[in-house]
Amino acid sequence: MCLVPALLKAQEEEVKNFQLGFTASPNFGFAKISGDNTSNSSADGSKFGFTYGLLGDFGFSKNYFFSTAFTVTSINAKVSTPTEDAVTGVEKTDRTYKIQYIEIPLTLKLKTNVSAGKSFYGQFGLGTGIKVRGRYDEELKSASAVKNSLKNQNLKDANVFRLGLVAGAGVQWDYNENAKFLTGITFSNGFTEVLDKGDSFRNSYLALSLGVLF
Repeated sequence: MCLVPALLKAQEEEVKNFQLGFTASPNFGFAKISGDNTSNSSADGSKFGFTYGLLGDFGFSKNYFFSTAFTVTSINAKVSTPTEDAVTGVEKTDRTYKIQYIEIPLTLKLKTNVSAGKSFYGQFGLGTGIKVRGRYDEELKSASAVKNSLKNQNLKDANVFRLGLVAGAGVQWDYNENAKFLTGITFSNGFTEVLDKGDSFRNSYLALSLGVLF
């Protein structure tokens, strides 16, 4: 009978070291031109995207967690490619790629002890994604004007899988015993090609990580 309180306490601590929650996080996506680029394409700024879905932290000790998620992530990136026209001279084609992935990151998260109602965390690992939707906007520009414009075209050449390195850091705020708020920054550095032919580039993003764990 003396073991019952100890077992209950151990079970309670184990439950507290496992949390599920939700995230809704804006991100800024950008292209990284690959080294074997032959079309003289260049990345052209960052584009706004969004992530939403489920979070999960699975503790295997007090401060160390296997952290994963099941999210829908839109990564938008702009690529410019110069072209030659006999009449107008140099032109360029701007393409904004809008690709949506289901992401399941596999990361290790380290948390500090709680102090003054908050703890700090850092995480690192592998980001995995499966494409569920791909679109692009295209503009053909001369030096003086836009000559042609296409919107929301179906992107047929996007690779199905995306892999990247994930690194992040932030603060976990303890609202009460059950609810924890997350604020932080996450960088996903893609290292697989976005397209299986055409422009040779990879997409990455920097996200403002917002979430709540229960």
